[in-house]
Amino acid sequence: MRGVLAVLLVVVAGCYSYVAVRGAAPVNGAYVQVDLAAPRDVVLQDVTVHGITAVQGRLLASNTDSLSVAVARLWGQEGRTYEATSIGVSLLRHDITALREKRASPVRSALAIGTGAAGIVATILGVRALVGSGGGSTRPPPPP
Repeated sequence: MRGVLAVLLVVVAGCYSYVAVRGAAPVNGAYVQVDLAAPRDVVLQDVTVHGITAVQGRLLASNTDSLSVAVARLWGQEGRTYEATSIGVSLLRHDITALREKRASPVRSALAIGTGAAGIVATILGVRALVGSGGGSTRPPPPP
């Protein structure tokens, strides 16, 4: 049962993607990914991470000048990824080159549902075939 739940979690998680935001910022609480114009230092309480090029997390607030994000993940200019613990960071709008919001992907969702349904049907048909053939036993019947 745990295996089925793990597979289901992976399939459902794959149904989301980050989509470019046009116009106004997403609502507070939305999950966002922000690309920065130039690498910058990001202060996470008592730790400073240098050369950050992108930030991912939950939008805390936004106005015409800045966005505040509870950071979950950071990307450095050398390609490394850093995990964070939802510490709030303020980013100036003129430092942002791209803002994307996490949304459900209709195509990925349809593929996941179709694949899951096909797997369930294949499992049911396989069990029926196994039961219908005598349980898969290849031993000959006992002598009379």
